[in-house]
Amino acid sequence: MDKPMTAEEAARQLRQPQGEDGIRMGEKMNRSNKLLYDMTLDFMPLQAGDRILEIGMGNGHFISELFQQQAALHYTGLDMSDVMVQEAIKENESRIKAGKVEIICGTAEEMTFPSEAFTKVFGVNVLYFWDAPDIALKAIHRVLIPGGQLVLAFRSKETMEQLPFVDQGFTLYDIPSAKSLLEKNGFIVSEINTAVEPQKLAADGSKLVQLENICMRGIKN
Repeated sequence: MDKPMTAEEAARQLRQPQGEDGIRMGEKMNRSNKLLYDMTLDFMPLQAGDRILEIGMGNGHFISELFQQQAALHYTGLDMSDVMVQEAIKENESRIKAGKVEIICGTAEEMTFPSEAFTKVFGVNVLYFWDAPDIALKAIHRVLIPGGQLVLAFRSKETMEQLPFVDQGFTLYDIPSAKSLLEKNGFIVSEINTAVEPQKLAADGSKLVQLENICMRGIKN
């Protein structure tokens, strides 16, 4: 049986999974994020020819679901955890060999993709971890085509505050604060969806929680 993590350890592994504990945390995040990821894909219809960038793709477990929705994609995953990058490469080896998927270790703030490289950018449960969100959003704005979409999926501040680890380096957002952040960095917020999940075990296994999911669409202005 795994030794329970402290709040500090859980927060560190959620931000940037490392080692064997990081691999196990990636698997826990797959379970914890399933409903939010499904909600995100419903909110972000894909089109043939889309060039997709996912920021914080973790172990790449959900990449196959994008291709189930639309086979004619090119997908790039960016994550700051080298452990998650290696797991995602293993999980998606055939699509990488086919030239449909690219997995890169790095951060949103420092990404070096060409300007206007992507039609859509999205991130699920990554907003909390941007130490410099204005820099990250300006970088995303640069790599999107004119009129391109940014979709951010996150849990509301009010419900995230139930979790014992969020005071360890998380920046929490409600709808007004996230909307304001996007708008001041060149995005028009065109749509917001919310849903409350059934009660479930928190990602660190410490307690049962009920979280509100938020999907926000920003259009490059």
